[in-house]
Amino acid sequence: MARTAITDEIWEQLQTTMKAHGCHQWKNDRTVMEAILWKLRTGAPWRDIPTELGSWKTAYNRFNRWSKKGLWQNFFLTYEHKLIKNGYSLTEVMYGVINMQVELGVVKSEQLDSVVAETRQKYTYVWTRMEIRSILKSLGVKCTTVKLQTT
Repeated sequence: MARTAITDEIWEQLQTTMKAHGCHQWKNDRTVMEAILWKLRTGAPWRDIPTELGSWKTAYNRFNRWSKKGLWQNFFLTYEHKLIKNGYSLTEVMYGVINMQVELGVVKSEQLDSVVAETRQKYTYVWTRMEIRSILKSLGVKCTTVKLQTT
């Protein structure tokens, strides 16, 4: 069983943020958001998302659609801030964020220019997982007292 993080109160705040970014509303948005949060929280590959949270492909596609709408922009800024706070150099931070964006599918490696693609290989780290509170705060959730619940 996957543990979930979105309470009704948090979901209302997330829906407001999603509407503000012009994200299309689907019936299964809450489950898909849980799958995305699980992926970001654990750092596991997309295909490892638990089946009770829905299809990994749906979560991957929805994450990328919402990224194009700007929903995750603050998440990447929060991630960047976390790396800087943990003492990484600006170069390491830049490539850390690029690596995360490539790994999540927001940026295709073919889109990177050759210099960035080559240099990126020197700074390939396993990207740092984010705690659920940081992720939710980056999405505009005010109250982030979260207890993971078993579904």
